[in-house]
Amino acid sequence: MTTSLRVLKSGSLLLGMQVVQRGLGIVSTLVLARLLLPEHFGVVALVIIALQFFELLVEIGNQQYIIQKPEVTDADLNTAWSMDIVIKSTMFVVILVFAPFLADFFETPELTKALAVAAITLPVRALKSPGMMLLAREINYSPLFQLTLWQKGLSFIVVVLWAITSPSYWAIIAGTLVSGIVFTIGSYRVHSFRPRWTLVHFRQQWHFSQWLLLRGIVGFTRSQIDNLMVSRLFGTAQLGGYNLVREVSLLPALSAIIPMSEPLLAAISESKADRQALAYRIRLSLALMITVLTPVTAFIMLYPELIIRVLLGPDWSEYGPLLKPFGLFFFTFCLFALVSDAIIAQGKVKLLFCFDVVSTVAIIVILWLTATGGLEIMAWVRGWLSVATTAALLLILAQQTKFSLFKLIFLCIPTLTGTLLAVVATQSLDLSSSHYLVQFLLLGTLHVITAALSICIISLFLLKGTEEWGQLRYLVKQARGK
Repeated sequence: MTTSLRVLKSGSLLLGMQVVQRGLGIVSTLVLARLLLPEHFGVVALVIIALQFFELLVEIGNQQYIIQKPEVTDADLNTAWSMDIVIKSTMFVVILVFAPFLADFFETPELTKALAVAAITLPVRALKSPGMMLLAREINYSPLFQLTLWQKGLSFIVVVLWAITSPSYWAIIAGTLVSGIVFTIGSYRVHSFRPRWTLVHFRQQWHFSQWLLLRGIVGFTRSQIDNLMVSRLFGTAQLGGYNLVREVSLLPALSAIIPMSEPLLAAISESKADRQALAYRIRLSLALMITVLTPVTAFIMLYPELIIRVLLGPDWSEYGPLLKPFGLFFFTFCLFALVSDAIIAQGKVKLLFCFDVVSTVAIIVILWLTATGGLEIMAWVRGWLSVATTAALLLILAQQTKFSLFKLIFLCIPTLTGTLLAVVATQSLDLSSSHYLVQFLLLGTLHVITAALSICIISLFLLKGTEEWGQLRYLVKQARGK
């Protein structure tokens, strides 16, 4: 089976997996938004922010190391597994010590116990089988799909039952713990590899991982600085609303788009020795990503209040306007991840780290100088800053790989035109007297169908003679034949 076909099939599996996973996530969000208060979501947001920071301090990039390595031995896998356990278990103890100080800093006493309990997921997830890294390296996501069904299904049941019987932020934390435990236990059932304790290749892995670790810390700061500023400037309740709306904007990204792009890292890694093939695969990947992102972004920015009312309920309507600027954040979140992976696949981790440091400092300074006047101002400034940093990184990738920005823009013409036609179609439909659920379903359906049909028809005429169109036709035929 060709690499392209493996990427296509793995992407389809990941899409199915994430449809189930995020489908349950969306349902639980709908339930929790009607049972919990913004203050509860504020505590959860602080727990997640703190936990993500500590996780990044111990994220050594072992999966990226295994994927990009030309040959992998049992010693490589065992070393990665052992390093993960040592580092994450140590960090668990550090969190227990610092949790009270963080609670005082954010003026949220509940954070002490919540963070200490949630931190248990660090050593639990570190125990998962290193065979999962082999599956990612082989672009084989079928076993992971089965495991995810169990993981997210059981976690969903725990979250919903807990929230119904005892509405509090503990429902979300309990679901996170169950999710980690089920995934770790299940990883040994879906892959036969059994790890052994060793640190024999510690030096080699650390040489690769140190830049990823530093980049993770900087990347976390860049992604969460607005949340931290909102918490300090406006309080926990405002943070709950701000963060939840931001998470809603990222639902399409986390549920389908980012997971579907995961196999591209392995595919791009296979092409790094062939400059022409590398440029082609990067250009095609970017074009496909933009094709998916653009119509979704347009709908998010056109109907932010409607989306929030449908997903979270009328009680969250005051935060609805925040979703419009977060549409920009959604678009660049996905694109930035793909561009970063393409740079990592070439081994340019140090270059990426330097870019992250410069861009993060710029974001912090600009946010502090211009965005402290209110939540909506903060969201708009953060959205446009994400556009600027993504565009800058894309230019760096173009310079490194010569994938041709002109060709990429040409490939995106059908997407831009189709999205514009979808916007015109939905804007011409007057549904103001209809129920908001009816508005959402009709407008969403019309937007998706108009955009999809327009993009396909325009692409057929405009891109028919391109290499990328031929590759897509070949993949579709191969997928049907298999």
